[in-house]
Amino acid sequence: MTVSVLGAEVLSRKNASANVVAVQSADNADHTRALDQVRALMLDALQGVMEGPANNASQYQISTKGSLLRARLALASCRSFECSQEYAIVAAACCELIHNASLVHDDLLDGDQLRRGQATVWKRHGRGVALCAGDLLLCTAFAVSADLVDVQQSRLLTQYLAAMTGRVIVGQSIEIAPVEPGVQPRFRAYIEAAQAKTVPLIQLPLMTGAIAAKSGLSVLDSIRRFAEAVGLAYQIIDDLDDLVESKADLKSKVKSLHPFHAWHHHRGRLSDSPERRVQRATRHALAALQRGRRQLKCLEEKMSTPITPTLGPLLMKLECRAQAHRYSFGSNGEGCHDTTTTWG
Repeated sequence: MTVSVLGAEVLSRKNASANVVAVQSADNADHTRALDQVRALMLDALQGVMEGPANNASQYQISTKGSLLRARLALASCRSFECSQEYAIVAAACCELIHNASLVHDDLLDGDQLRRGQATVWKRHGRGVALCAGDLLLCTAFAVSADLVDVQQSRLLTQYLAAMTGRVIVGQSIEIAPVEPGVQPRFRAYIEAAQAKTVPLIQLPLMTGAIAAKSGLSVLDSIRRFAEAVGLAYQIIDDLDDLVESKADLKSKVKSLHPFHAWHHHRGRLSDSPERRVQRATRHALAALQRGRRQLKCLEEKMSTPITPTLGPLLMKLECRAQAHRYSFGSNGEGCHDTTTTWG
């Protein structure tokens, strides 16, 4: 039987396409298993702590689930830098535990009653227990990192966990600290405060693979610059989302905004309309995201395994959310698909 050259080529293409689909399916299955292992490790670590209200509240926070974005970023980083599976799961779990601790404390400070469609920890368990639960989640993250088999990796990861957690705590304190009446922070102070609160929990998971691989300063610097750009953009967009939700009562809402809110720092003149302020804020966010794309390109050149498949969609979603504000203050993002980037 004779097979034509054209027929053989078509068959070859079909086989190649089938192989690509098979590899993608296998990768997705491996990623899902890894995320399941991260969830299991967090819960196992908490269940190993003495029983009590704080532990119950901590397990409740973890059980509400979420996007596991920090875990996804850590897993992607560890894959790009060819880390062991054990290290990747531990690093991802540590990042998620610290992130959830920050959410518990943030909800408590802001008085938010819902998180991930369910009652927040303080609303369900009380303010005092919520404070303890957030502390317990932080302690558990360090306990998990201390259990790594590789002692040097354990030490480096723990050091980064401590450094990034400290920055988040200080960043949050800047936002809530009392200020003198009528005193408005300068724009540079606003930038530093916005980055201090948001950047560390983007930078940390992306650093996990790099520090395990003992990457050079140029790699670490690219990760830091990427996180700073994306963190600032996210904080601006998140502030604008708050205004959209309360547009019907914007004047009263503005009076309650903290001094480091994007609303205060994106006006050209006192007479600027809400629309003009939002336009300025949106341009600022989009410019930051463009810086993030440039840093991602630089980072990719230093990696053996691409990380863009994970980070690219996040940038696109943030850009879409920003564009929704740019073209219509109060828009729900019509024309954008999958506009919600879940960072909680």
